[in-house]
Amino acid sequence: MEEATDISYYIGKDGLEALRALDVPLEEGDVVSINLASIDEQEPSEITQFLADTKSGKNYWIIVARAYAQLGKLEDAVKIIKSALDSKHFGNEDTKTLEFFLIWLHFKYASMGIDKSNHLVEAGTSIADLASKVQNDAQTTAVNSASNLLAQAVMALYQGHNDEASTIFEKILKRDQNNTFALLGKAQALLNKSKNYASALKLYQQVLILNPATKPDPRLGIGLCCWFLNDEKMAVQAWERALELDPSNLKARIFLNLAHFHNAFNSSWSDEDFVTNYVTCLNELSKIHKANVHDSTVLLVLASYYYSKANFETVEKLLKKVVKDITGDDTLTKLTTHSKASKYDSTVLSECGTWLARVKFSEGNFIQASKYFQEAIKLNDLNIVAKLGLGQSQYNRGSVEEATLTFESILRSNANCLEAIYSLGVIYAKQSSKKKKELAVQNLERYIRLSNSRGLSSSKNDNDFSLNKEPIALNAYLTLSKLYENTDLTQALAYLNKAVQARKQVGKDVPLEVYNNIGVFQFTRQNFKGALENFQMAVDQLDGAEFLSPDGDVLVDLPSDLKVSLTFNFARTKELSDEQEALKTYESLLLECPHYFSAKLRILFLSCISETGLTPKEIQSEIEELLKLNASDLEVRSFYGWFAKNFGKKLGMKPDADTAFQKETLVEYDKHDCYALLSLANIYCVLARDLKGSSVEEKKRTYYVRATELYTKVLTVDRKNVYAAQGLAIVYIENKESTKGLDILRKIRDSLNDISVYLNLGHVLCDVKQYGKAIENYELALTRFTDGKDVQILTFLGRAWTLRAINEQSLTFFKTALDYTKQAFNLTKGSKSALLFNISYIQFQIADFITKLPVQKRQPQDISDAITGLNEAIETLIQLSSDEEKHPPYPKDELRGRANLGSSTLLNRLTNALDETKENIAEVEHRLETAKQLREQEKVAQLQKEQERINAMKEKEAELAKQRAALQEQAQQWAEEARMNVDANEEEENDDKLFEQELEGGDGKKKNKSGKSKSKGKAKKGKSGRKVVSDSEEEEEEEAEFSNDDEPKSNGKRQRVSDDEDGDGNDVVSNGSKRKKTSHLSNEFIKDSDEELEDDDLFGDEKESEEQGEEHVEEQKEEKGDDAE
Repeated sequence: MEEATDISYYIGKDGLEALRALDVPLEEGDVVSINLASIDEQEPSEITQFLADTKSGKNYWIIVARAYAQLGKLEDAVKIIKSALDSKHFGNEDTKTLEFFLIWLHFKYASMGIDKSNHLVEAGTSIADLASKVQNDAQTTAVNSASNLLAQAVMALYQGHNDEASTIFEKILKRDQNNTFALLGKAQALLNKSKNYASALKLYQQVLILNPATKPDPRLGIGLCCWFLNDEKMAVQAWERALELDPSNLKARIFLNLAHFHNAFNSSWSDEDFVTNYVTCLNELSKIHKANVHDSTVLLVLASYYYSKANFETVEKLLKKVVKDITGDDTLTKLTTHSKASKYDSTVLSECGTWLARVKFSEGNFIQASKYFQEAIKLNDLNIVAKLGLGQSQYNRGSVEEATLTFESILRSNANCLEAIYSLGVIYAKQSSKKKKELAVQNLERYIRLSNSRGLSSSKNDNDFSLNKEPIALNAYLTLSKLYENTDLTQALAYLNKAVQARKQVGKDVPLEVYNNIGVFQFTRQNFKGALENFQMAVDQLDGAEFLSPDGDVLVDLPSDLKVSLTFNFARTKELSDEQEALKTYESLLLECPHYFSAKLRILFLSCISETGLTPKEIQSEIEELLKLNASDLEVRSFYGWFAKNFGKKLGMKPDADTAFQKETLVEYDKHDCYALLSLANIYCVLARDLKGSSVEEKKRTYYVRATELYTKVLTVDRKNVYAAQGLAIVYIENKESTKGLDILRKIRDSLNDISVYLNLGHVLCDVKQYGKAIENYELALTRFTDGKDVQILTFLGRAWTLRAINEQSLTFFKTALDYTKQAFNLTKGSKSALLFNISYIQFQIADFITKLPVQKRQPQDISDAITGLNEAIETLIQLSSDEEKHPPYPKDELRGRANLGSSTLLNRLTNALDETKENIAEVEHRLETAKQLREQEKVAQLQKEQERINAMKEKEAELAKQRAALQEQAQQWAEEARMNVDANEEEENDDKLFEQELEGGDGKKKNKSGKSKSKGKAKKGKSGRKVVSDSEEEEEEEAEFSNDDEPKSNGKRQRVSDDEDGDGNDVVSNGSKRKKTSHLSNEFIKDSDEELEDDDLFGDEKESEEQGEEHVEEQKEEKGDDAE
């Protein structure tokens, strides 16, 4: 049978018919039926008159009034109940019941939000009057008494007295534990007081079990509890079921509509999907609003919609209506004056205050917005939106500290509030404190991390995974990039790339400023190709772009201004790959903007460093003209100072022209100009370095002190100026404080990616004799910043390897130094005198080093190469000391003297070393040959000895094999004898039987003796029977023993063991035979008389004989085992 979807499933069809029609009996016995479903079509006065005329009972009046109330005709319902109270035929109890029903109608008004305050006042008055009547009237029925308590409890709920309401409900439940209304009220009080949704859910489920048709429907409460317990599907199912059972259930429709709004905002897969869902929800909301224009929830949802449409006037009208329904006054200026409002009403008023504050915030009235937000927070301290709005209002009106405190307080109670985390991150980022900036990074990174995972799904394969990400504000990425650009350029660039990716994912254009910043970072990281691509994308976005001011005005000049900066950046990057293209770009910029001197300066600079373009004289005239037009511009003045320093001497300028110009800049224009300060400091360093001799030490120290002061001043102006720090390090190094200078240079290396840093590090490390690390820095400078053909760096490497070779006494290092120096010589295009001398110097060092080596470590080839190199070095020195050389590296006399020393002394030493080495090698080879021969002889002797040992072993093994064969044969022989002995024993047993039969024929005395003897004989035979399977050798030993009557038995056994060990018994043992041993007596002993058997020691103690025999067997086994081994 198919399940019914209406209430008839629970109350049956008869019950459903009873709800639809009311049968009123008449005195004549007739019945008048009233159609309750269409009762609103009838005049209430007619029905009232009919019920009064028929003097119908209170139940008929209540049923009719309830029918009107369910159809929303509350006024008609009130009129009917009042008419019933005016009737005189009701008793006291019936009157109480009607008055209680009137109270419930007042509650109905309040629940629908219609003049809520006045109806609650009237309900409270009626409850007080009825309470006194019930208490004073002992005849009050249980129903009216329960109704009185329920009314008091509900009034307590409306007033926010949840503890009082809970106490009353518990009192009712003690009387009737199945009172569904009390259970519903208890659940409501529990939710109001503690938000204990799990416990409340159990109460609602208990009501549903007791009476599934209860009104109000417990499924509404079940749905609410499930929703807040994160079981949204179950909540929707509960509300849908409630709506199936009662299609007019307005609360169920409201809850479902809110759930659909939630899904539209959080589970829409696309913009089109969202629009469809949102419009559907709005249409349903409009229908609900028409059904009840006073519901505060519906009005607040409508207010949010009109707020999104910027229709602030309508928003205020809706909020006024909500406030008036709750308080009876539509004044919005002071919401917190209504102190008697319940907790629910306070929450609704708090929402009204929040929306009013948002309206004022959007209008720019931040002071009034702050006031409304504060009132909303006072009404509901859990209103997180009001707290966020308050913080934003405080920030926008300049109270940054107050805003910070507000957002921090939000995080203390809501640690994962994304808006508060983001707002704090932005506020901290704008402060100068280093600690605050670190907090800004932590908050913004946490904001991004939490936004990417809202906890709804953890699996990337989940269909809802893409819905679990909260949209991230673009400003979060940009702010993080800005915070990182001074400490971690890679991380700053990564956040800009994430910003680009985020904008593309939502289908929006990336701001050209982001592309420009990425290009600048790529340029700084020397990724010039990537920089060009980003600058080009930024330029492309200018085509057809329109920029608006905050007021909505079109900024006409902004696109052209942006294009100038972007084009300059593009050309600046292009210089490194296509200088001519860059020059054309700069020239086109000057045509569009003739006064853009930055482009002009780049053209002049490129002309200075290239062989094409303007001559130095033309450049001088251009820069002087530019200086006249922009005399106060520090960029122009810096370039002029650089030009005067590098080209002043060629152009005939005064020797101190650059110094005077930089001083003029500091005195006349800007005393904090970093470039001028650095230039002067560098000049002082050069002057100090050029001073030689002890007489000028004081002056030299003064120059260094001035340079230090200037570098320090630059660092006070710009504490991150690495050029000033590097100059300071050089001053320390020049003054023999290498450790301090080295520490500074290492710090600079971490922040400045420049070749000068690595070269200076190499110089300092050479001075402190850390040649390996110095070589590493030189090689880094050579490979990272050059094409590997820089003559100067190759010369530095040759010098460092030479010093390392001298320090570590390594010929390999000398050869490496010579290779680098020769590379520098081959690549140089100018004068080669200094490099020639360097090569000859290293060759002299190699020659001298080899002569000092122990003869065992020399190699003839190394010596031959050294002799060749020394001859080349002598020729080089002679060439450098000749008259043809105009700029020798050292005085010619010293060069000649060194050449003579090499040819007269060092060359002879090398020749002698070569002879000594060859003799030593020959001697060593002779010794090795002799040792080899001796070793061979020893090896042969060992082989012969080993062969003799093997032969001896083979002979021994052959002898042992023969012995084993003999033993095997003997063992077989003994086995055969043992089998023969077994046959002999059988014959003896037959003889014994005959002997016993003869004895039985004798006298009594002999019988007794023979009986005794027989028993002994049998015992002995039994024992000998157990030893039948013995070796023949043991039999012979026993016969020998028994034939000697003079010796005791025990001595005989010990002697036998000894004889076996000395005699041939060893062969038997070595055979490994382990057959069980037995002994038997010869026939002659058996023929002796009984007395002789009794007197013979052999038959004395049978037990002792057995033990001794077993001892003998074990000894024999051990002997055999030893021999077998």
